[in-house]
Amino acid sequence: MKPKILLFLLIIPIVLSANIKLQEHPRLLLTHADVQDIKQNLNDAPLFFASYKMVKDEIDDILNLSMDVPMPKDAGGGYTHERHKQNYKEMMNAGALYQISGEEKYAIFVREMLKKYAEMYPGLPLHPVTRSNYRGKIFWQGLNESVWLVYAAQAYDCIYDFLTIEEREYIENRLFYPIAEFLTKDNLSTFNRIHNHGTWAVVAVGMIGYAMGNKDLIDKSLYGFYKNGQGGYLAQINQLFSPDGYFTEGPYYQRYALHPFITFARTIDNNQPELDIFGYKDGVLLKAVASQLQLADSNGLFFYLNDALEKTWHSEELVYALDIAYSKNPDGYKSFLSIAKEQDRVILTGDGMKVARAINNKEDNTFRSRSVLLKDGAKGDEGAVAILRAENEDETTVVFKYTSHGLSHGHFDKLSISFYDQGNNILQDYGAVRFLNIEQKNGGHYLPENDSFAKQTVAHNTIVIDKQSHYNGDINISENFSPKHLFFIQKENMVAAAAEDSTAYLGIKLNRKVAIVEDSNFECPVLIDIFTVSGKSEHTLDLPFYFKGQLIGANFTYKRHLDSQQVFGDENGYQHLWLEAEGKSDLPVSSLTFLNGNRFYSLTTNVTPETELFLTRIGANDPNFNLRNDQMYMLRDHNKSERTYVTILEPHGEFNPIKEYTVSSYPKIKNIEIVDNKRDSSTLILNLTSGGSVKIEIGNRKDSM
Repeated sequence: MKPKILLFLLIIPIVLSANIKLQEHPRLLLTHADVQDIKQNLNDAPLFFASYKMVKDEIDDILNLSMDVPMPKDAGGGYTHERHKQNYKEMMNAGALYQISGEEKYAIFVREMLKKYAEMYPGLPLHPVTRSNYRGKIFWQGLNESVWLVYAAQAYDCIYDFLTIEEREYIENRLFYPIAEFLTKDNLSTFNRIHNHGTWAVVAVGMIGYAMGNKDLIDKSLYGFYKNGQGGYLAQINQLFSPDGYFTEGPYYQRYALHPFITFARTIDNNQPELDIFGYKDGVLLKAVASQLQLADSNGLFFYLNDALEKTWHSEELVYALDIAYSKNPDGYKSFLSIAKEQDRVILTGDGMKVARAINNKEDNTFRSRSVLLKDGAKGDEGAVAILRAENEDETTVVFKYTSHGLSHGHFDKLSISFYDQGNNILQDYGAVRFLNIEQKNGGHYLPENDSFAKQTVAHNTIVIDKQSHYNGDINISENFSPKHLFFIQKENMVAAAAEDSTAYLGIKLNRKVAIVEDSNFECPVLIDIFTVSGKSEHTLDLPFYFKGQLIGANFTYKRHLDSQQVFGDENGYQHLWLEAEGKSDLPVSSLTFLNGNRFYSLTTNVTPETELFLTRIGANDPNFNLRNDQMYMLRDHNKSERTYVTILEPHGEFNPIKEYTVSSYPKIKNIEIVDNKRDSSTLILNLTSGGSVKIEIGNRKDSM
């Protein structure tokens, strides 16, 4: 029977017949047809052969070692945790090697390891580490249990026909069905939850369902435990991705979620191509791969939005995503091949073979990062991320974030910005306080300072009012609102975006316009940032900028606290900041210059004599040294009901320590005049130290979207 899908979800007619007919094994990511093609072309695709040889050498060495399936004990980073992670990867790789090489030693390895797990699993209690509300049995959190099953299902699929009926029944009845029940029935709330944990769970159950030919598990995977469309894989796609392919939790978790989304889509497509899963929701899964690549700096490092750690497009998830996406649309994604060449490996499937052969045939184009607007929300109406890039070799880039909250991994940072230049992060978003897979640091889990600092508004480059985080730091309120997109424009020598918000603070409207401007008066593209606060009552306004580099100088006098350290505040993230210096400016603008790499950067902002200027450093009230000791520059105004901050970030000059010269170490901007400032347009005059001036006009109603 066709499942009922909620009215707010996109509906497509995906229904499995009562007597499901699937491909012969293998039939998940690697298919029987793939195996034949790989065997015929292995020597004609050097990158595939090198990837195959690398995996083969690794597994051949492992076959000489004793097999270890230890009783679960440790959290992330501990021995048993890492051993079980290695086991599922080794099983999957050995399964692929068996199919490609035909050597039974690989199938025997997978069989024996699965039998060990089948012997152990029925007697396992919940994992002894209790840091997670979603505990697994093999792993400390159920998320890892799902990942294990995604890989193990592929291994099982590859050796299915090698096993006897009795061996299959033993493994399925003692291992795979119990795990499937654990992920579905025993953890129903997570299985039906719209979140990356839910994604991995539904995909794990679906993958093993396809491997075993079990329609009930496949239906639960697609439509949720009750098969009514309120949960399951399709609901995950509908609600987690915007029409532009932006994942609501941010680029770090988009990367992580792409693996189950794309691999399961390939599995569905391999078995039931008539369902056109890659065309679902206007092809959003392939759009998600393309958008993921745009959400990275010139080095391929993904932008630090929401909870985020260091990951690049060289990560394993992107190898899978690029290979599968290119294989599905080779004409549209030829530029992906240039990144695949950088990755220097492919997956051992037919998709990986297509990529390797295309690279060998020199069919690749160079991937180009570009300015792009990625709207957020299932319908694309919950704000956006605007990525503004200059047309220069340095890929000068501004990331302007005005999205929805981002579920449990979101931060309270409406209308925040970060800035990149020459492959360096100049104005940073902190990301997450977590040391992944380091056991001493809370078992690799998130640390307390992630909530008390990193998620708080003051940890970001956006306005803070009365020292309170947006929505008072309440996710239950924040997740209901998102800023309003005003415009995104691209024209000669300028790319700009604007957004506004009236919900982060009661009775206060925030409006921010951001632009990258190329002008002959400046040697590099400059960032224009216009942030307007308007309300009826007076407030204290704080505008922080987390700059990365060595402080060089300032045009204002400040007092450095040399003999003692003073905490900058009591709560909402301020308690984690040391006050290092403070001052005021008797000029109409304050200017702070710092050095990053071989280039100087100056932050110049319009101020009054009452504007307080602070230099702070992260690290206060951090007993376990969990926080990075990064710098922050803040402007503070008291008793303001309205205020427009105009900040120019000006890259300039050069410092060469080898040849011992310095050029243009001072900024060119002397003063900033606001000629006009409306909701959707602003006009500025930048007066220069040379005596000249530059007129800047950003946005207008006809440019608005």
